[in-house]
Amino acid sequence: MNWLAVERAAWTLGVGGFLAVLVGSLVAPDPTAFWPYAVGSLVVGLPVAHWYLDHQLDELAADRAGRLTLFFLVLFGSVYVGFRAVELVAVPDSVLDLAGRVVVLLVALSVARRTAGRDGE
Repeated sequence: MNWLAVERAAWTLGVGGFLAVLVGSLVAPDPTAFWPYAVGSLVVGLPVAHWYLDHQLDELAADRAGRLTLFFLVLFGSVYVGFRAVELVAVPDSVLDLAGRVVVLLVALSVARRTAGRDGE
């Protein structure tokens, strides 16, 4: 097993687990007991995460391990900083707040794609 496979497996478990908890909490009738639903939705979340990460690796320069991790770290970091900046400027729950968050997300995706070695297309 090489480092690229380890990186892909780790991010598949992370993204798939996040999707499982999200879907499980949305489907569960009792918000305090969503774990059985989260485990059940892991059956759907892991294949979706694996497909997404394979798609990301196809578009990234996948010759070296670390590109996918760099993509996610830059994405999460720039979204965090951008959302904090929007909170300083816009009134919470306003149209400007929503528009600012959408713009921050699009800019963060673009920055993460360029940083991780994509062509920018």
